[in-house]
Amino acid sequence: MSEARRAASPVIPAIGLILGIAGGLVANYTLDSLADTSDTWHQIQHGTFFVAGIFVGYALTALYRYFRKSA
Repeated sequence: MSEARRAASPVIPAIGLILGIAGGLVANYTLDSLADTSDTWHQIQHGTFFVAGIFVGYALTALYRYFRKSA
């Protein structure tokens, strides 16, 4: 029995990659000046970096798996 599986589209991981990069840029440049004003903004900046890293990590893993399968 052969298992025929259709490869998932790389659109969702590509969007996740774009959102992750954008989130990292927002955390690095926009939130940096706010992070100097209070500890709350500083923690929000750290959280934004964390979430952006999750998005980028998932997206790169999914894109790697997609292109590895299709090669």
